[in-house]
Amino acid sequence: MTLNIRYGGGGGKLHKPGYDLPGSPENLAAIAAAIRSVNPDAVALQEVRNQLQVENLARLTGMNSIYMSHPIGYRLFFFEWGLAFLHRHTLLKVDRRTVLVDNKSGVGRSALLCSIRVNRRTASMINVHFDHEQKAVQMDNVMQLLEEVAAPVCLLGDFNCTPKSPLFAGLKGRLADTCLLAGTPSSRRVETRGTLVGEQMRADYIWVDQQYFSVQEAGLVDGPYQNISDHVGYYADVTLV
Repeated sequence: MTLNIRYGGGGGKLHKPGYDLPGSPENLAAIAAAIRSVNPDAVALQEVRNQLQVENLARLTGMNSIYMSHPIGYRLFFFEWGLAFLHRHTLLKVDRRTVLVDNKSGVGRSALLCSIRVNRRTASMINVHFDHEQKAVQMDNVMQLLEEVAAPVCLLGDFNCTPKSPLFAGLKGRLADTCLLAGTPSSRRVETRGTLVGEQMRADYIWVDQQYFSVQEAGLVDGPYQNISDHVGYYADVTLV
């Protein structure tokens, strides 16, 4: 599953950036309920406010957590935020790679990497959240990262791109879009509805290597859980083969 939680600011006031909205225990409880509704083994989270926030989500979902902040420039000049994984499997390794950085301010974006044990096998998971600017640079760095990590690989996150974006041309030669692989009524609704609140745009994806993964289903969290953020949680039921 992948979900941009908008700093825990909720799904209202879409005209305001999430970092300007106060978080609350009620908002976190709603996010946790949305996650529990699909009972995932792993969840990639974007726009996480801090370590404490993801630890609280881990407690509410009964899962384990890993958090990594974006490059230090944000903490120095603005605020802390980052990426996280919630997971149920044995964690073998955690790493962070910079996929975009301004050399003067230190502001940029990171990728969070985890190696997990699944049924006596090892899988690599990469969580990303692309900035709206310099997307090609970020994708180039992600493609380089895919060459370095051990297969099988699952790439999840908020790419801030539509499915038809030319940005995905190279990635489609390496990994497959679970939404298209599933080919079910639920996955086709994702294609039609998108993953954003108030917009018919799909910005959130789960990509897998077809050589190692089979996809049984893909979809969005149910209606009652679709207003917890400005993004709707997207999940894929995949099996390591």
